[in-house]
Amino acid sequence: MENLTVLIGLASLMVAVIVVLLYYVSKVTTKVGTFFLYFAFFMMIFMLIGASVYLFSPSETSLGIAVGINMVSMILFLGYFFAVAERLTDKVTFTWYHYYSISLLTVINEGLMGLTFGLAQFGVAPFSSLVSGINESINSYWFFYPMMAEMLSLYLISLSRGRSRIELFPFIGITAFPPVIFQGILIWKYFSIIMDVGLSLFGIYFKGSWRYLYILAAVGSLSALYLPWIFDVAVIAGMVMYYVGVFRTERLSGIR
Repeated sequence: MENLTVLIGLASLMVAVIVVLLYYVSKVTTKVGTFFLYFAFFMMIFMLIGASVYLFSPSETSLGIAVGINMVSMILFLGYFFAVAERLTDKVTFTWYHYYSISLLTVINEGLMGLTFGLAQFGVAPFSSLVSGINESINSYWFFYPMMAEMLSLYLISLSRGRSRIELFPFIGITAFPPVIFQGILIWKYFSIIMDVGLSLFGIYFKGSWRYLYILAAVGSLSALYLPWIFDVAVIAGMVMYYVGVFRTERLSGIR
C-alpha cells in the first residue's frame, strides 16, 4: 500500500492534466487536434488499466503485462495517426458525438482512478469480486473528489470568462458531499444527505433536464444508506450532462 501523500500528489497531477484536456475541447479546430485529444484520454485509460493489473498482483509478469498494455496501445494509435496523417489537417466540426464521447471518456478515467488509487491505498481485499470492485471504485473519494475538482475548475474558468451557468453549481456541491463514501462514519452520512438534499432542492428550481437530474439526486441521497446505486447513477449521469453542457457553451460562445 502506497503512501497517501504520494497518491494525493499523483491524483492531483492527473486531475490537472484532465482539466487542461477538457479546457482545450473548446479550442480544437482540426482533425489532428481532435486525434491527440482522444489519444491523451485513451492513453490515460490504458495507463490506469495497466497500473491496476500490476496492483492486483505485483510481480515481474504483471509489470510486463502493464507495460505491454501501454506500449501496444500507443503503437496502435500512432500507427493509425501516421496512416491517415495527410487527412488530419482538415477542419473539424464538433457534434453531439464528440461532446458525449469525450464526456464518457472522462467518466471512465475517473472510475479507473477510483480503482487504481483504491488498490494502491487499500490493497486487493476490497476488490475481491466484480461487484465489490465496481462498488469500491465508484463509491470512493478517489472517484468523487478528482471529479469534483475537475468540474469546479471548469466552472471557475467559465465564470472568469463571464459564462456562468448557475444551474451547474449545485451539482458540484452534491459531488463534494457524497453520502456513499466514508462508510463507517455515520455523522458524515447524515450530514452529506442533508447537504445533498438541500442542494438538490435548490437545483430543482431550474428548468430543463437538470431539474430531473436533481430530483434523481435527491432520491439517491435519501436512499444512499440502503441503496447507493441510485445516487451513483445520478452522479454519473450528471457528470456527462455537466461536461456536455460546458463543452457546448464554450464552443458556441466562440471563446478562443
